[in-house]
Amino acid sequence: MLRLRFVFAAVLALSALAVLAVPAAASVPAANTKFCKAANKIGNNTSDQPTARQAKSTLKGFKNAAKYAPGKVKTAINNIAKYLGLIAGSKSPADLAKIYTDGGFKTYSKSITAYVTYYSQQCAGVR
Repeated sequence: MLRLRFVFAAVLALSALAVLAVPAAASVPAANTKFCKAANKIGNNTSDQPTARQAKSTLKGFKNAAKYAPGKVKTAINNIAKYLGLIAGSKSPADLAKIYTDGGFKTYSKSITAYVTYYSQQCAGVR
């Protein structure tokens, strides 16, 4: 359960970090406004114990943002969504252990980095 909290908190923290960067470039028009609007709607959780409902809400936000992202970023967002879906659907700690032992989980941090980098470039004016 601790790993679930860690992963979920990391996703939300990185999303919040990307959202906080937006005011720095308020006067610079975004290159991909549809993506930015969708990404800004990704939920933020301040709870130390995320619920399955919060994971599902965050998952829905990532899936919506993926619709407007370019190929490489869309792949990264879909990878994030895959693991959020597994977390949201897990019913026991044994289910979570399976998630972390999956070989594809190793690309998760790269996916988060790709998403945050693209968000920062497109939505915060950082190039």
